[in-house]
Amino acid sequence: MPQMIPFRYGGFWDVPRHIVTEYRGHVLLLQSEFDDELDDYAANYTVHTLPESVWKSVQEGDWSFYGKTPMSEVGQIPVSSVSFDPSRRKEFDASCIDDLINKYDAARRSGA
Repeated sequence: MPQMIPFRYGGFWDVPRHIVTEYRGHVLLLQSEFDDELDDYAANYTVHTLPESVWKSVQEGDWSFYGKTPMSEVGQIPVSSVSFDPSRRKEFDASCIDDLINKYDAARRSGA
């Protein structure tokens, strides 16, 4: 059974290109930037953790954190692996990021 989680997004081309969500105690940014050399968007989302305060700000429509807030990269996932709700603008199935979060949490527990 998919675990659909809510998100907020900025930028949309076929799918959201900047997603902020809260999941398993983390505020996450999934980011698929435009690649000028390819003349297309990246095939992967780069997943970052953000400070908790960002989630509340984004829910209120404030994206001023973008580009000036410290982030930690968690890893990457293919954009194609993300299953969105029918509108592609409200929720996605969090199972696509479970492995990344498990590895990130394990590394933090071990002090790596």
